[in-house]
Amino acid sequence: MRVLLVTHNYPRFAGDPAGAYVERLASGVRARGAEVQVVAPNAPEVTPERTLDPCVTRFRYAPRRFERVGYVGDVRWQRLVTPRTLFALPTYLLAFRGAVARARRAFRPDVMHAHWWFPAGWVSLHDDVPVVITCHGSDVRLLERSRVLRGLGSRVLRRAARITTVSEFLARDLSGLTGEPRLEIAVTPMPLDVEAFRRGRDAPKTDPPTILYAGNLVATKGVDVLLHAYATLQHAGVRCRLRILGEGSEAQPLRALAARIGVGSAVDWSPFVPQTAMPREYGQAAITVLPSRGKAEGLGLSLVEAMLAGSAVVGTSAGGIPEVVEDGVTGLLSTDGDADDLASKLRRLLGDPALRRSLTETGAARAEGRHGADAVAERFLALYDDVARHHHAR
Repeated sequence: MRVLLVTHNYPRFAGDPAGAYVERLASGVRARGAEVQVVAPNAPEVTPERTLDPCVTRFRYAPRRFERVGYVGDVRWQRLVTPRTLFALPTYLLAFRGAVARARRAFRPDVMHAHWWFPAGWVSLHDDVPVVITCHGSDVRLLERSRVLRGLGSRVLRRAARITTVSEFLARDLSGLTGEPRLEIAVTPMPLDVEAFRRGRDAPKTDPPTILYAGNLVATKGVDVLLHAYATLQHAGVRCRLRILGEGSEAQPLRALAARIGVGSAVDWSPFVPQTAMPREYGQAAITVLPSRGKAEGLGLSLVEAMLAGSAVVGTSAGGIPEVVEDGVTGLLSTDGDADDLASKLRRLLGDPALRRSLTETGAARAEGRHGADAVAERFLALYDDVARHHHAR
């Protein structure tokens, strides 16, 4: 089985979190005998001495300092059309399509696997090779932007040999937004490095207990709600610290909010850390929180990682989070946008170490079966084989 994997987001160096789960999938199917080639864009951080995988083709599309269109972690429209990337976007798309065409001719894959329907799915479609498209969340939200994007997305997805999503929530949304209720969609979560995250359990818990948020600092993540909840805990005299680990457009407004509500000096702010450091980050935290709003969260992998590392989790009922957090079984769910309810859930967990341990153990056991690299690779190999057989039988 020869698989050509196409993505705008793939690790640029050791420990890079960008597209790490895509790399784990490539490694997993390769370990089971498949030949895998990857096409991904170049980036300023990619250098010969940092190249991780000789089977990855990084295509050039602009002077190095302007090669910033890929590697943003998702495909939200406002990130694709920033002033820094706008002029490079047409050449990026043309170069992407050309690189995929060259790799297809040279490698002669049995199956192509495109991650995110745009741009990878769009540049990959070809009548001679079946294409599997995996939607991760931000590309599904892209369909909400305009009728033009919904039309383009529908055409791309109709031509795919198979579509997968990382959650049932995204599968339902994808069918609804495209107006294609009969789309054949397989729900197959991405793999995690289970053993690496389980090593986080060896990290000593902090004193006072840490509440951790790890992710992008954007409005849809609800970090402002977390800050208000933390202020409630502080004013009630609950011993705990809040660590916010991430970067994004809301960083400065969130710092200003923390100062305004009187918790600025009690919050530990940190930029992103290498993926290799995350097990310890989760392991040191008593609780990891993902307070997302609306439909922003396709699944909530950070909560899965946290459970594996020994941190109890609190999420909201937003998007695919309830598929990770079964309330009272693998974690606690709070009401989307309700700081008082979030504070109540955090206070309950902080005061009950036995409950934290019970929820974490159950959540980790489920995560291993669902997100273990071996299990995920086997599911995708079976899907590739089915797609290739149907294509050759036509």
